[in-house]
Amino acid sequence: MTSSEWLVHPNRSELGPDKPGRNGHYRGLRDPRVRLPVETCEARVTLPRKMSRLADHDGAATFSGASWLFVVGAARTFARTHTEVEDVPPPFGFKDGGKWWWWDDTTSEESILDGPDAAGYVQEYLERLFPGMPITLSESQ
Repeated sequence: MTSSEWLVHPNRSELGPDKPGRNGHYRGLRDPRVRLPVETCEARVTLPRKMSRLADHDGAATFSGASWLFVVGAARTFARTHTEVEDVPPPFGFKDGGKWWWWDDTTSEESILDGPDAAGYVQEYLERLFPGMPITLSESQ
């Protein structure tokens, strides 16, 4: 089985009552050797008062994940959904044909997020997503 194939147990797709072994009941198989990624990258954006219903208890929106790509993706989705920023930048970056393509129309052979300036690139992108809002980045290892 390849990583793109999915197997569905027949009992999981049958119509009928919602009971164990059928319709929505599942049990995850956890391999004790597999370690889940630790959230190491975090961006906190202090939201304006008018957005307080979307904020954490301290008035900020927190985006965190195992990589900066995940963080900026979550932040971009939030910005598109909840802010009035008209010029939302394109997605931060992606790899295609062995080359990285970045939101600012630049390309590179290696990911800019693998270098020492990664947080600076993320900061610049988030400032475009959340203009005038204080942003704090942190990364733990």
